[in-house]
Amino acid sequence: MPAYPNATSEPVDISEKKAALEAALASEALGRSEHLRAFLAFVCQMELEGRAAELTEYLIGVKALGRPKEYSPLEDSSVRTRAHELRQKLKKFYEVEFPKATIQIQLPKGSYAPRFVSAAAAAAVETPIADPAKIPPNTAARKRLRIPSWAIGFGAGVIIASLASWLVIVRLERSTQVDPAVHRAWSPLLGKDSDIVVSVGTPLQMLVSPYMAAKTADIPKYPAPKELYPLFSRYRPMPPDATLEMQPMQKAPLLGDVQSLALVLGVLQGLGVVPRVLPEMNVPLASLGRKSAVLIGSPWYSRSVATLLERAPWTTALDPETKEVGLFGRGPQAGRKFLPRHGPRGEYAEVFGLVTVLPSDEHSRDGGAFVIFSGLTSVGTHGAAAFFTSPANMKDLMVRLKREGYAGLPSSYQVVVRCRASEDSQLLRYSYEAHQVITR
Repeated sequence: MPAYPNATSEPVDISEKKAALEAALASEALGRSEHLRAFLAFVCQMELEGRAAELTEYLIGVKALGRPKEYSPLEDSSVRTRAHELRQKLKKFYEVEFPKATIQIQLPKGSYAPRFVSAAAAAAVETPIADPAKIPPNTAARKRLRIPSWAIGFGAGVIIASLASWLVIVRLERSTQVDPAVHRAWSPLLGKDSDIVVSVGTPLQMLVSPYMAAKTADIPKYPAPKELYPLFSRYRPMPPDATLEMQPMQKAPLLGDVQSLALVLGVLQGLGVVPRVLPEMNVPLASLGRKSAVLIGSPWYSRSVATLLERAPWTTALDPETKEVGLFGRGPQAGRKFLPRHGPRGEYAEVFGLVTVLPSDEHSRDGGAFVIFSGLTSVGTHGAAAFFTSPANMKDLMVRLKREGYAGLPSSYQVVVRCRASEDSQLLRYSYEAHQVITR
């Protein structure tokens, strides 16, 4: 998404925003489309309530366009289509019908959050800061990978989104040539249907802040225990006499999953694929059908991953003896297990990641494939993704399989990856541990 300058040096008054919305809804440009009026009214109302960051394609589809709760943005592009139409209608409205408007409403490309800008600043907002003619060739190539603003952070906040974007950019600055061994491993995804989905699971977490947004009807808010105050203020500004509050949040991916996403996007970009990145709650497993998809997450917070690993030789489970979550083998791997190892402070020092490759339609060879990256922690997930995107590791796996009589990679298999974690839960190194062929 291009960067835009500030629309105005002063915030637009709420009464001016409401007047601008009323004028647009009563315009001739939008007069013939109830859907466009509903779309605009809904996103603007969310902005007026200070909830623009919560806007997603799914929410707009259900709340504004009347789609059913089982609606999937993957199968229904109506929200994206209406957003494009709305941008064109607003542009026409302010150019032809109401050119003297003091406040204009804009819907920036790549976002569903509206902007209220003064007429003097509107022209500047429409023009990106960067001059496309001056963009270096490697930067221009990266811009082909268009990622929605929520696709990485999923509304988790500016810090997570910025970090994920930085990781993706760093990855894509490298050579886009994909090693033949990695290409072969990822080739099951590249079927007739080039629409590849990357689904990222997100755990339910508690956001702690002294600046908690107004409570909404469906999201509870709780006072934070006093024990959290010193922990919060250790790395964050804490206003005098501030009160910390907590609110459930389920659109923030774990750091290791974000790093896995960066690796996945780097490989897919090298393969000439522009995937659709979606939070798992917006793309349930049933909606994928026979499409190819990459799933990032662990069974304890990803229903899709838990479902797919139910019948696999390796999956995560609770060890009744140690009360630790580990990797447990079934079928030909029955009796084997891999448990985490802890450091002196109780932190995870060693965990395990799991790569799983499955056909998206087990009854047909004409469908796509699922590539799943999971682990005991997000460090394990990161290690699994790092393994599967590494030429050296994939070549080594093919050598191991060749010794077992396989001419190439099987249609479905799993690889266990041993991962060493730092004290602050970062992946230090990883290595092959075991594998199991599911289907030749």
